[in-house]
Amino acid sequence: MERIKINQPGAMKKFIDALNENKIIAYPTDTIYGLGTAIDNDCGIDKINELKNRIQPMSIAISSYNIIKNRIMINSTIEKKIIELIKDGSTCIADYYPESFNKKITKDGKIGFRIPNHKFLKDVLDNYNKPITTTSINKTGNSPLTSPENIEEIFGNQIDLLIDDGVLNNSASKIFIINNDEIKQIR
Repeated sequence: MERIKINQPGAMKKFIDALNENKIIAYPTDTIYGLGTAIDNDCGIDKINELKNRIQPMSIAISSYNIIKNRIMINSTIEKKIIELIKDGSTCIADYYPESFNKKITKDGKIGFRIPNHKFLKDVLDNYNKPITTTSINKTGNSPLTSPENIEEIFGNQIDLLIDDGVLNNSASKIFIINNDEIKQIR
């Protein structure tokens, strides 16, 4: 595993190169550290699920709502509410149009998505210009890891790149699910 600080020259390029090479990356978000890969990296998605001791679904991180708006099935009233919810980094789960997403990251015809409010990650997503998978870095049932040292100790030999932004002591994002034109908070 390679570990680099977010302020290190070339850190963004290293992250994007790792995505293009279908590697698994631990990275900071506005809430907690995420674990992800390219959304079409089936082997990487399987490996992340194996690391977490679970099977799908997995949310995606996007740079802009425009990336997803034509792939999800919602009406204009719900869309306005979603746009407000994702401004604070919340995750929304909505129905998507068939064949719009890799089935390895979806469940029951739904996809989770969020726009992180972390400057470095936003810059990466803007430059990569595609969604990436995002899930907390932890074994399922355990608390997310907040320290790069703990991430390296527990997952260091199983991930390819760790983007180090120091200790993050934030809460995980809120999660909202959209069903039948209703929005319900589930976390």
